[in-house]
Formats: sequence, C-alpha cells, structure tokens
Amino acid sequence: MAVHSTLEGEVSHDASLQRLNVERICQVITLLVGARSAFSGRNLPLGADGIAYMDLARAYARYDWHTAVNGYWSPFYAWLLAIGMRFLHPGIRSEFVMARTLNFILFAAALYAFSRFWRSVADWSLRSSEGETTIPAVARWVWIVLGYWLFVTSFVWYVDNVNPDILVATIVLAIAARLFEFNDGRPVGAAGYAGLGLLLAAGYYAKTIMLYFALFILGAMVLQGFRSGTLRKPIVAALVFVALVSPYVAILSRTLGHLTAGDSGRLTYAWFVNANESKAWLTELDTAGPKFYPGPVIFEAPRVFFLPSIAGVTYAPWYDPSRFDKLSHPILNLGDQLRRLAVNLQSLREFFLAQGAVLTVPLLILVWYTPKASLRHFDATWFCTLPAAAVFGLYLLIILVPRYVLGFSLVLWGAAWASIFVPPGLELLARRAMLAGILVVAAYTMPGLLHFLVSRPAESTRGDMAIAEAISRYGIAPGDPLASIGEGRKAYWAYLAKVSVVAEIWSADTDQFWSARPEVQQAALRSMAHSGAKAAVWRKDGDQPCPPQWLSLPENSGCMILLP
Repeated sequence: MAVHSTLEGEVSHDASLQRLNVERICQVITLLVGARSAFSGRNLPLGADGIAYMDLARAYARYDWHTAVNGYWSPFYAWLLAIGMRFLHPGIRSEFVMARTLNFILFAAALYAFSRFWRSVADWSLRSSEGETTIPAVARWVWIVLGYWLFVTSFVWYVDNVNPDILVATIVLAIAARLFEFNDGRPVGAAGYAGLGLLLAAGYYAKTIMLYFALFILGAMVLQGFRSGTLRKPIVAALVFVALVSPYVAILSRTLGHLTAGDSGRLTYAWFVNANESKAWLTELDTAGPKFYPGPVIFEAPRVFFLPSIAGVTYAPWYDPSRFDKLSHPILNLGDQLRRLAVNLQSLREFFLAQGAVLTVPLLILVWYTPKASLRHFDATWFCTLPAAAVFGLYLLIILVPRYVLGFSLVLWGAAWASIFVPPGLELLARRAMLAGILVVAAYTMPGLLHFLVSRPAESTRGDMAIAEAISRYGIAPGDPLASIGEGRKAYWAYLAKVSVVAEIWSADTDQFWSARPEVQQAALRSMAHSGAKAAVWRKDGDQPCPPQWLSLPENSGCMILLP
C-alpha cells in the first residue's frame, strides 16, 4: 500500500514538473514575441492618444499639477511614462523608444498576471468540481498551451501602442486571479481583501471605466458576504478602494467644476452614440480632426481652425476634451442607442466568425456531453465573470474595440473552459477537441502574426524627428505657438520640438489649400499669424517639392514658412 502511494506521488510529481516545463517554455516564447513587437515598432507613430498621454506625462514630470489634472485621460499610465522621463531623460531620438520599452515591461507584467490567473482558475475548477473531472485536470499541458496562445494572439498587436490598454488588462487579470483564489475554499485574511481594494483603485487610475468594474466586484462581494454572514472582509476592500480613489475624484471635480470621476464616458457616449450636429460632417471624413470642432473657424475654404492652447501641451483640444468640448452632452435616445448597438454587434459577430468561432465550436461540443453540470459550474464563477461581462456590455453600448476588452475576454474564456465537466471515458475526446481547437486557431492566426512581427509598416516618425531638430535653427523655441498644415493632434514633430499647435488646416482640407490661388494661401497663412503662430509647418507625405518662399526641412521631411 505504501509502495502504491509512493508511486502515485512520483507520478503526480512528474506530471507537475512536466506542466511546469511546458509553462516555462510558453512564457519564454511569449516574452520573445512581445520583445520583437516592441522593438520593431519602436519608431512608429504614437497616434493622437499617444501624444496626449506623453504630454500628460511631461506635465507630471515637471510637477505642473494644474495642467496634469485631466478629465479625459486617466493618470496611471502617464505616471509610469513620467517616471521614465525623470530618470532616463530621453531625447528626441529616444523618447518614443522609451515609451515602447515601458510597454514591453507592462507586457511582461501582464504575462505574470495572466499566468497567475490561469493557474487560479484551474485550481478553483479542481477544488470545486466535487469529484468530477474538469478540463484543466484531464488535459493539463493542452490547457496551458491554450491559455498562452490566447494571450499571445490577444496582446501582441498592442505592445507598440502608447496607451494604457495593456496596463488595464494586467490589472483585470490580477483582480480575477485574486477573486478565484478567494473562492477556492482556502482561508483569506483581511490583508488579502485590502490588497484587492488596492488593485481596484489601481484599475480606476488606469482607466475610468474600471470604476464600474470595481463597483460590480464590490457588489458581488457584498452579496457573497450576506450569503455567508461575513461582511467584514468585503468592507475592508471597499474602504481601501474608497480611501485611495476619493482624493483624486475630489481634485478632478474641483478642477472641472462639477462632481465627476472622469468625463471620458460622458463625452464618448455623446460622440459615438448621439453624434452631435456640430460634427455631423465628420461621419464622411474619417481623416478629420477630433470628434468635435477644436476651436472657431478663422478662415473658410480652406478651413483654418484657431485652437486653444495650454503651456507645455502639443494639441490642447485633444489633450483634455473635457475642458474644451462644452457642446457634447449624452442624451439617452433609444434610436441612437439601437443604431450604435447594431454597429458594435456587427464587430462582435465578425470576431466570433473568425478566431472566436474556432474556440467556441470545440467548447460547445464538450458542453454538449454534460450541459447541466458544466453550466452549473460556470454559474458558480459569477463573482468574477458577471462583473467582466457587465463591463463588456458597457463597451458594447458605446464602442467595442478588441484592445479595450483584452483582460475581460481572457477572463471569460478561462472561466468558460475551466467550467466544462468531462464524463468518465471521454477524457481522450476532450484532449483531442482542445488540441484540434488550438491547431485551428494557430492555423488561422499564425500567418497574420508572423507577417505582423516580420514585416512592419514603413511609416515611422523619423521625418518628424528631422523636423523637430531643424526648426530650432530658425528661431523656434520650446513653448512657441505654431500652425500645422495637416492634422495637428498627430503632429509628432510638434510634440518632439515641445511647441504648441495653435492653428491648423485639417488633413481633409490640405489639398484644397495647396490647389488654391496664391492670394488665398497667403490669406489663410495671415489668419494663422493672427492666431499667434510664429510659423506654419507641413509634414510632407511624399517627394513633393516645397513651394516658393517655404523653407525645405532636412531629409525631405517637410516644409516651413515663418509667419509675420
């Protein structure tokens, strides 16, 4: 009997060691893929949101607290960028590289949080299965490979994006791991719940919508506390969360002049659901500026906008739309909401007809054999999956973009697969179904993934770097007001040169400007000069020569004209 127990222990130890080796291999491969994505995208454009976050980081780095308090962009990601700026002091040629380096560090943190979540949901499944066999038990190494493949194909596309999406997903996965650990039958002290409150607060500071996720989580915990008769520990999490979040909410509300935890949801709903008349024409011009008029029109045909400015900020209207867009107000209108919901459901359908389909089909096949037991097991995950699904639903009502729901998607996939019961005698079928799903997903995603990693787009910010270095030779200093021929909120040269865009001609109108008569062009330029701009810069897209009287900038990057 003792010999038999010893042999079972050795087999279990060997299986655990094999599972650990498989997981380590998956982690190394994942880190290499993430590093490749960050390196190959190091000089790609940041996007308008990226410039806003970098400007926000600069404000924190120079302790400009009034400018740094922002009603639209959340501060956590900017804090991390600001730390890099303070300690590394990057120059024009290395600032964007620093941002991608931070993203890779966050990618590694997300990988750690995911590995902890994937183990936690598997342990919860094994402990709550009541003697039944579940997927993590019957196909352990396949379970690991499935998880890491899901992680890679979800995250790797966004390592070079300068925004907080990976940071948010990291926090979501860490919260989910903690919740499954709380519910696997092992005792948890008050310190554990305090740590959860800290994670929930970190989520709010990373993105405003995480406030709702925190409220959903705390509500689920209170409901569990009522059922079990122990409310003390959930209250600890709630108190820690409120104590950490309240000071920033108070500062933000005082700055914006009304009680708010952030205006991003309010404005996004107005822009994407209500579609104000003030921007109706933008529906046909996707290349135009922000989702609202950034300032008054000071010249017609071509349209020249006069922009508000903030010292030390590249493009003020998009840096903090809550300060400058006073016309967009959310209105609950059933027709508007149904139209937007139809658009988002189409996006969701396209996902499920692609990668989601090859994961859903084997999942449904396995559920077919034990539908009641599997659904009952999945229902038991409500403490985590219901809040995640609720946030998913909020995005579905307004705008559904895959990168917004990175962490929530993995939580739902993990809980769904871990909830499947495998009847006796069907263990081999379960392993084959999972393996088939992985192979089909790999066949579907591998070509695009390899192309993404090997052949990146030629677009880069090298021309913007050349412009930023050159304009200082013509008397342009950091902080000076300039005008942009082309979309100002993506004027990377302006960010790198630390100047502010105070007038612009939108990209949709640049052809009209260049085809206009010389006297019309001069009149448009005079209107820019009246806005206070010292010069106008055109960041060229091709090999066009600079017009007469315009200065040609190095590396054929653009043209500039000094304004009187």
